[in-house]
Amino acid sequence: MHTTLLLATILASSLASAPQAARPAVPGAPGQQQQQQVPSPITVAPPLLDLGAVAPGSTNPGKFILINTSKAPVTVRDAIPNCKCTAISDVKGKTIPPGGTLEMTAALTAGQTPGEKEAKVTLVFDGGGAVVAAIKGDVRLAVNAAPAYIDALKGVSRGTSKVRSADGKPFTILRSGARAPAFVGFDPAKDAPRAEYEIAWDFAGVAPTAMPLWWFVFTDRADCPVIPLRVRHENTGSKHDMARFQRYWIIKEALALGGAVGQGKPAEIEIVIEHYNPPKRGAIDRPDWNAVQSVRSLSPDVTARFVSKRDAGADESVLKVEIVPTRAGVIECELEVVTATGSGRVPFAMKALEP
Repeated sequence: MHTTLLLATILASSLASAPQAARPAVPGAPGQQQQQQVPSPITVAPPLLDLGAVAPGSTNPGKFILINTSKAPVTVRDAIPNCKCTAISDVKGKTIPPGGTLEMTAALTAGQTPGEKEAKVTLVFDGGGAVVAAIKGDVRLAVNAAPAYIDALKGVSRGTSKVRSADGKPFTILRSGARAPAFVGFDPAKDAPRAEYEIAWDFAGVAPTAMPLWWFVFTDRADCPVIPLRVRHENTGSKHDMARFQRYWIIKEALALGGAVGQGKPAEIEIVIEHYNPPKRGAIDRPDWNAVQSVRSLSPDVTARFVSKRDAGADESVLKVEIVPTRAGVIECELEVVTATGSGRVPFAMKALEP
């Protein structure tokens, strides 16, 4: 069951058991304007925990203090993260005395792509009332792009992006957007490597239906071989991958990264698939949606083999995949994941080192 459906069920039960005049109104809930909002006796400190810069794939702990400002004890009925990327301590069923506090720890797992990531935990209390604790972090690489995406919306087909090393050390851009990088104000044949570049991107002549999801920038940095920039375009959003409705799953981050691996050397990556059925509010119509049959590469430059699957609840599965680059150099292609309900493709990028 999706988190949103679980939250709706809990809140509906809470509303049904509370007197009409004392029913809590939860922001965004249907019929909110018709219900009298009940202030929560609990406050959260801080309401937003800003972790600052975090590394991709890292787990970042923090803590919140729940403060009971009332003169009566308050019991936590439930604590519901809106994202599996957030793990919290078990506060469900715990009672906060009048004027007392309760500590709730939370850990945000950063994604692989740069940019700000925010998650929220909704806390519901016996007797009515709910509060939200938010946690966010800015995923940053050793080399970052500004902006951290390609904005090709509303007919825009050309633009530039600045790429800069976080430590100020010079580096080299090897490829950008499946081609040699197009620099602005820099000539690699004459100029020494820099710590910052401005590179151009160009989709002129590319059919809307052929727009890629990602613009990959490859560098010579061992700690940042590839920078994934999401392409924002009308055909890379809701119109992309329409087969997801029939197969009931999506690739969670819409990409897979292999890092830097020696040519001919096997390495393991993870691909997370997530159940998808918005028309029925996440109901699982096909229990075999995550019955993985195979994972393969659609390019001869790399091989891929499905190794194992680990389920994270009923609506998320982590696939372990072995990849082996067959040549040296930068590689970008697609991997195909096949389950009992259908197949889906995921963009893949890595740098293969000389043996």
